[in-house]
Amino acid sequence: MNTKEGAIAAQPPSGEVAGDGSALAEDIQQLRDLLDAEDVEGARRLVKELEVRWPDSERIRHYAHVLAPPKVRMRSDITLRPRKQEWEWLRQHGHEYPGFWLAVLGDQLVAADPDGSVVRTKAREVPGEERPVIHYQPEGLS
Repeated sequence: MNTKEGAIAAQPPSGEVAGDGSALAEDIQQLRDLLDAEDVEGARRLVKELEVRWPDSERIRHYAHVLAPPKVRMRSDITLRPRKQEWEWLRQHGHEYPGFWLAVLGDQLVAADPDGSVVRTKAREVPGEERPVIHYQPEGLS
């Protein structure tokens, strides 16, 4: 833990009881341990419990906000064309590229490579407004 984080942990934010600081610090450390282990779902479950246990904690509210699942919203000002051709191409030909990333536009394969960054680069190079569908074809699926 760096010095700045240690100083923050030692001083409870406004609304937190100083006497409960060690219990709060332990709970925050448990949350950090889950994040260090890349267990985001476990951290999301724990932070919900901590919000109930520490309703006045600004740090817990911050973690709850940061760990909240993303919200998807549709924009009414953007119209998308149906991707039926791309999905049909993938249904018919995707199995021919096991373990590959694929970029498909219309009924044409734009790029295929095991390295997704190669496929994304080639997909960005496609002229025009339309962007290819990028898809990973798992091995062993037919």
